[in-house]
This record gives sequence, C-alpha cells and structure tokens, in this order.
Amino acid sequence: MRKNRTLALGAVLLALLMSACGPGEGGSSSSEPAASQPTAGGTVTIGSQGFYESQLMAEIYAQTLEAAGYTVERNLGIGTREETWPAVSSGQIDLMPEYIGSLTSFLEGEASGDPDETYAAMLELIEAEGLTALNYTEAQDQNAFVVRSETAEEFGLATMSDLAEVATDLVWGLPPECETNPLCAGALEDSYGIPFADLEIEPLAACDAPIATALNDGVIDVAELCSTQPDIERFGFVRLEDDLQTQPAENIAPVISQEKLDELGDAFAEVLNEVSAQMTTEDLTSLGVQVAVDQRDVAEVAAEWLTDKGLV
Repeated sequence: MRKNRTLALGAVLLALLMSACGPGEGGSSSSEPAASQPTAGGTVTIGSQGFYESQLMAEIYAQTLEAAGYTVERNLGIGTREETWPAVSSGQIDLMPEYIGSLTSFLEGEASGDPDETYAAMLELIEAEGLTALNYTEAQDQNAFVVRSETAEEFGLATMSDLAEVATDLVWGLPPECETNPLCAGALEDSYGIPFADLEIEPLAACDAPIATALNDGVIDVAELCSTQPDIERFGFVRLEDDLQTQPAENIAPVISQEKLDELGDAFAEVLNEVSAQMTTEDLTSLGVQVAVDQRDVAEVAAEWLTDKGLV
C-alpha cells in the first residue's frame, strides 16, 4: 500500500514538473519571447521595378534582412509600376522599395516637393489597401528631362520652359506609360503647355541604359532619365531645370503589407529603417555608377555597401 502511494505521489510530482516546463496557459518561460513580440525568422517576398536602381534597393533590403535571420524570396525586375503595384496590393509581394512622390501621384494623390507632406499623403492612400511604409531615405531620385549638350546649345535650352518652345521639333524618348502618368504627360501638358499628342515619340523605358544610349547616339533628342542616373555625367547630358516645379519629392521608402509587418514585428522594421537612415543621394548615385556604367553585379554592389556601412 505504501509503495502504491509513493508511486502515485511520484506520478503527480512528475506531471507537475512537466506542466511547469511546457507551454501551458497562464505564463511563459522567461527564456522564450512573448507571441506579441516576434523575432527574426519569418519569410518575406521582396519585389522591384525593372530598372537597376529599384533592383539595387530591393537587393539591399534582401541582404540586410537575411543577415538579420529572415528568409527572403526575391522577385526582382518585374517591370513598371503598372505591373508591380497590382502584385503588391494583392499580396503576391510583401515588400518593395517605392519612390514616395511617384507612388502618390500614381494613386492619384497630391505629391509636392516636401517629403514629409508627400510621405503622409502616400501613407493615407496605401493604408486603404492594407499596406504601410517604413522610414524614407534622405536620398532621392527625381524624374528629369535631359538633352545632349549640342541640342541645348543649338536651341538655347536650360529649362523645361525653354524646351516647350521647340518641343514638337525634337524626337522624345518616353516610357509607354507616360501618357497616363501625371508626372510625365500630365506635367508636360498641364504645366508647360507641351502638346503630348503632337510629339514624335520613341517608346523607351525611363531611367534605364537603353534610353540613355539612344539619346547619346542621336536616335532621340530628349530623354526622361532619373536624376541620379550616371549616364547624365557619363555622356555629358544637360539636365533641364524643372522651373515650374512639377516633380515631387522622390525619397525612397519600403512599402510593405500591414499584415506582414504585424507578423514580423518591430525588429523587422528596425532593420530596414537603419538602411534608410544610411542611404544618401551621393551613395545612390555612386552605386548606380557601379551597376549601370561599370556593369558590376547588383548583389555584389549591394553587399559591399552594406559592409561599408556596418549593416551586415
């Protein structure tokens, strides 16, 4: 009888010991994080637009997150915003770098030269689609219209208002989506009075090497490039001043699914916010030279920058 009582008592003690060590209700081990504070280890799908700078920023995000312990699935170089945005808003892509002014205008919001105002306007628009954004960079890359130096000299071009006077005499290189983009055809027509329908246009993707080559080779006379694009300095192009200030602030921010951010927590956000804090316009331009001019691999360039900044 005593032996049976001893065995029973031992079984009770063993059960109590096991329940104290297990994930029972009413408490948690101090060595384990609370469920409301996720740690690194989640999976995120990162996308980008087709041009090199967007791919570079996305790769920087990817490598930083991988170094912090997250699993990253890449879907880079998808195409234009008309192609990437449906993927982001539908949840096929969790995260991608976005230019705050262009995205705000794309979503038919009011973008301005003030980054804080533009970021706030963007947030309001994307939150309605279940998305949010993390901190934006100091670096920005605005849309720019450029010409060859000899064209600028021949027609006396220094500003976009100057260009408006001879717009129909020149061949323009513009992206296919320009016609519906308020920062492209909208700015040309509404602010500068340039009749878009009357322009001679070669359809070429903006901010990419082929459009810069076409301009340098004389295939086109006016090109839409990005202000950090190394081809401007490389070929000695003249960037025309946006004298009527049609182009908004174009700082770069990670746009992410709110559901995914809630899943991954504050630690995830802090990793990307540190990237944004370190990225300057000078950095962005230098990285672009390495990729677009020196033809270096995007992943290698991203890795070097992250190492130099002490982020990995």
